[in-house]
Amino acid sequence: MDQRSRYFSQTAVYLLLFVFSTVSCSDLSVEKSLADEDFQLVDQDSSEVIFPGTFSGHVTLVGFVYTRCPDICPLITYNMRDVQQELSGEDEFMLVSISFDPERDTPAILADYASNFKLDQSNWRMLTGNPQVVKQALDELSIRTLKTPTTFTEDGEAQYFIDHTDEVALIDRHGNVRNTYPGSEMDTDEIVQDIHTLLTDN
Repeated sequence: MDQRSRYFSQTAVYLLLFVFSTVSCSDLSVEKSLADEDFQLVDQDSSEVIFPGTFSGHVTLVGFVYTRCPDICPLITYNMRDVQQELSGEDEFMLVSISFDPERDTPAILADYASNFKLDQSNWRMLTGNPQVVKQALDELSIRTLKTPTTFTEDGEAQYFIDHTDEVALIDRHGNVRNTYPGSEMDTDEIVQDIHTLLTDN
């Protein structure tokens, strides 16, 4: 191999190593701070939760769902459950699911949802609340939703679906968003690694 060929061969190797390192390593720089935000919500036990302040000191994985979702939300919930199982025993790790359908997702409905999905609720809070407050929280986290036209059953119950951003957010102990991931297509190993990194970062 002549010198020129050797140069291009080495350059190709370096480029591949650079691309691999860029793809495989998450950037956990602060994307947005919620430290000064206090959204008054309630959980599945009807207990008041101040988001994100209640979870200060914990690394928190936050997903966004609604209980009548037929497709994406169940995938998000199952994927978050996989992360929870991988981190069983981590006392400083929390999971939060915020419903963007607060008109229908009452605390009791969220409790049933958690039970139906067999979630370990010891460190998982399902949040709902005043629709305006929920919207403010979603806006801060760049979550977009769009209701389909509403129809009504014979009993007068409103029926609609909600298109929404497919995303979960990773928040550090201080209320800073450190990474976001596609909720329905999570890479469990990547997220667990990122959480471990933040858990060891004081």
